[in-house]
Amino acid sequence: MSTGQISRAEQKKLTFSLDPVKYIWEYVKTIIAISGYRLEHATILRTVVMVIAVGLTFTLPLVTDSNPEISLIYFALSTSAYIGFIYLVLPENGYRHWFMQKFGGEQEGFLAYEALLAFLFFISGSSIGIVAASYPGDFDLNNRVVDVIKTIAVLSVVIGFFIKTWAAKVVSVDIYYWKDMFLGRKISDFVVKGPYKFVKNPMYGLGLLQSYGVAIWYMSYQGLIVAVIYQLLIFSFYFIQEKQFIKRVYLKENH
Repeated sequence: MSTGQISRAEQKKLTFSLDPVKYIWEYVKTIIAISGYRLEHATILRTVVMVIAVGLTFTLPLVTDSNPEISLIYFALSTSAYIGFIYLVLPENGYRHWFMQKFGGEQEGFLAYEALLAFLFFISGSSIGIVAASYPGDFDLNNRVVDVIKTIAVLSVVIGFFIKTWAAKVVSVDIYYWKDMFLGRKISDFVVKGPYKFVKNPMYGLGLLQSYGVAIWYMSYQGLIVAVIYQLLIFSFYFIQEKQFIKRVYLKENH
């Protein structure tokens, strides 16, 4: 065997060493994507916008520290923009058609829509944490009770984020961004594996535990209230729009 050749044993060893790295990297990409930034679709404009969004998330609490009402206004505006956007764009006769016509095709239209949706994902999701941080609870509790509350908060964040990431990985990030609804057609098989074997809608259900976990960490009832409102709005979209799409496109053969 020449020095330029690799033995079968060495190939297997190389594959084994690379697979875990590739697997971990795919999960990291999914986590970044569901947070609002798709690395494979990165552009200078998207990067600048996301940096601004992240900066806003970290600087806004400095303002809301003395004016906590601003956090509620920010939540109302960002969440209304997010929910309103998907309600307007994704229906059968929604503005998705405008995106495709405006940007010259399905893929081009989807990328433009996805860029705006990613930004709205981030600012609306982070607004819950900003409200919770702006209205921390001031309870006279002993250290043991506080430790229990903090532990519950951390577990909620970890479990919620894990389930949401797992669900997005199983169905694909494209489905997470509602590419099928945007295109108006089936882009994959209907998924009944992973967390979907146990829960019908893990992404909108247990997947939002991290929002409650942040509110629990700050012991903020205002944070809990806006987390409930956020989840109810997401579920309203699911029952009013998305579920009908799933029945019409993915499950039509069963009707």
